[in-house]
Amino acid sequence: MKENLLMVLGINGSPREGNSLFLLQEALQAAREVDPAKVHVEEYSFRGKKFNPCVGCFQCVEEKSLGECVIKDDFQHLRDLWLNADVIFYSVPVYHVGIPGQVKCFIDRLGNTINRYYRLASPRFLKVIGAIAQGTHFAAGQELAVAFILHHAVLKNCLPVSGDGWESYLGACGWTRNDRSKEAMKKLHEAGEPDAVVAVKSARSLGKRATELGFILRAGGKQMAQVLNRDPSYRPFLAKGIKE
Repeated sequence: MKENLLMVLGINGSPREGNSLFLLQEALQAAREVDPAKVHVEEYSFRGKKFNPCVGCFQCVEEKSLGECVIKDDFQHLRDLWLNADVIFYSVPVYHVGIPGQVKCFIDRLGNTINRYYRLASPRFLKVIGAIAQGTHFAAGQELAVAFILHHAVLKNCLPVSGDGWESYLGACGWTRNDRSKEAMKKLHEAGEPDAVVAVKSARSLGKRATELGFILRAGGKQMAQVLNRDPSYRPFLAKGIKE
């Protein structure tokens, strides 16, 4: 039964399926290995999807809307996957020293809608969020992209997590040595290129640590369910099937 599993969502934030997907899948494989019988993994790709920007109409905060966005595109599907997940990985390429515009559109609209979705001022989602970023060049904005995703996690009352040091202080970062091809990271890793080896190692440790923390939170939520039920802010967290 899926409701008894730890739900892990991997978001490939690239409009193509290449290097970001490769690192994401390394993280997801490590997540599965934590406990294959209790971890359910789902992948989502931005490739071919349409995400319009938030237009600031604020209709999502109206009482009648229940947090629904008036713009109908691929946002609603990913929002539902996000809400259903316990652990979320964003893997993005660096675009202009930051995250791709499509991912920013999703995050903007998510931030404006899901609080009202639960009719709470500051809902405690307590999802574990990990970030992966890769670019064509060295020191091209990977840490800035990762930091943005971690700030998003904090803003939504989730828990940002890193992998193991020294390879992963904030998340997982890599570069493809000026190779723009979709298979660049995979080929560099298979060839034993040191930076690619570090990128994969950090992605895998991120996958492992985030999933472990997801299980820890679930166990703590069960232990504290009676107390947390007194505070409506924890309703989104407890709605994930955490019972006494």
